[in-house]
Amino acid sequence: MAAVGWSDELAYVKIPTRNRVPESVAPENHSLDSCAARRRHGVCWYLTLAFLGAWLPWLGVYLARGSMDDPLTQLSTAAFVPALAACVVRRWVTREGFASSGLRMHFRSTWRYYVAAVTLPWGVLGVALAGSVVAGWPWSDAYTDSSSWFYLAAGPLICAVMAPIFWGEEYGWTAYLRDRLVPGRPVMTTFLTGAIWGVWHWPLPWVGYFGGSTSVWEALWAMLLWLPLSVLLEFLIGWLWSSTESVWPGAMLHAGSNLVVAEGMGLFVGDVLSPITSSVLLCVGLTPFVVAIVCSGHLGRVAPPSS
Repeated sequence: MAAVGWSDELAYVKIPTRNRVPESVAPENHSLDSCAARRRHGVCWYLTLAFLGAWLPWLGVYLARGSMDDPLTQLSTAAFVPALAACVVRRWVTREGFASSGLRMHFRSTWRYYVAAVTLPWGVLGVALAGSVVAGWPWSDAYTDSSSWFYLAAGPLICAVMAPIFWGEEYGWTAYLRDRLVPGRPVMTTFLTGAIWGVWHWPLPWVGYFGGSTSVWEALWAMLLWLPLSVLLEFLIGWLWSSTESVWPGAMLHAGSNLVVAEGMGLFVGDVLSPITSSVLLCVGLTPFVVAIVCSGHLGRVAPPSS
């Protein structure tokens, strides 16, 4: 190793064993260890900030007897906390900055994925509604109302316009955390990211997120179902993220999941929907698309992040 690139006269000079640098402490290994340690340090700080930054305001809403069913309360408490946590970690903890952090759209080269992001909610809703028919749940009269169909027809526009709000979560969970949990293992990191993201939502059923009065039984089931729901959605968001290296398609899909799929189910099957049935139907709607992505092998990027 010592003679590489040196003159021929030095090619056969042997370095005594006692002077050699062991591989375990070689500079390149130190660099790798330093990057891994910085990554773990960043992840720990991110999770701490993301959870405390959301759960403490939600506790305040609970103590004040407020309700997370109010969109203004949602926006003012935790909607942007994951993004803020990622920004703090990037700027002051790991000091990696914001280059290649997913803020660029890359629209010209990846526009097909943007089309997929704003139209997939239609497909998810269609499968979910088919599941409600199979389950024998009656539809409400909303499906005969032209305003309901107009709302659904505007689905892609809703996804695009509302994406900046849902960027607040995606810039944290997907653009920062996802590639740093288990670098190089997209399936495992998708499961872990989705599970952590689901746990982050756990206080919501107890602070009126579903409106009205939620029973203890419904709240516990909602917490449990948030795990597979978040994992399934993260598979789709992760596919968009790895294909575009932009946070925006995932934010559009997230907006569609909440404002097109969930609202659409409320319009058509509203009479029988509860936190449990809506979560189950959404899982049903997402599953075939996740299976298609997994079977196609597009599970996400394999290269670990730079830090």
